[in-house]
Amino acid sequence: MDAAENPPNQVQYWYESFRSHFINMGLRLGYKKEELSDIISQFFLDLLEKNIDPHTIDNPQAYLSTAFRRKLIDHYRSSSKTSFVDITIIPEDYTEPSVQQVLEQVQTNTELISQIRKAYKKLPDRCQKVIYLKFYQGHTTEQIAEQTGLSKRTVYNNLFEGVKLLRVDLNQQFPGVQFAALLTYLPLLGTSIIF
Repeated sequence: MDAAENPPNQVQYWYESFRSHFINMGLRLGYKKEELSDIISQFFLDLLEKNIDPHTIDNPQAYLSTAFRRKLIDHYRSSSKTSFVDITIIPEDYTEPSVQQVLEQVQTNTELISQIRKAYKKLPDRCQKVIYLKFYQGHTTEQIAEQTGLSKRTVYNNLFEGVKLLRVDLNQQFPGVQFAALLTYLPLLGTSIIF
């Protein structure tokens, strides 16, 4: 019986295959390696308890990466509720943003997403395709190369060119906005960016 036919074996296979990827993901988010080992183990135990049919998952890396990212967010939220803020470090002149300020920020984000969408649609088709596969589908450069038939170097060059063109276009509209923050908005564009 192979791993695909037996869900516990499939989960074990995923654990062995993606554990280092999840450790790297957590390290980039500021978690300690020891803490990550516990979170990853609990994540895969939860998967086993859910009795997920592996045949229903088309892209295990994207599915598991998204689920693990959510697990890290939930872990952060639960741990931050138990920690207390040292009131002495809060500036005396600190105020909560007004409703108007919050609405302006939401409007700015909406405008930013709209500008990203417009800038994305201006990109050459080849750049749109690799950016979509990389940032929306969560594929690696190797997976994109396999799926598109392009070489890894060509995929990398198209990603680089597309990101560079996005940066130039968006810096004209939103000067001073960090480009790394802009990349976090790409998944929010959703299916409207499919070519």
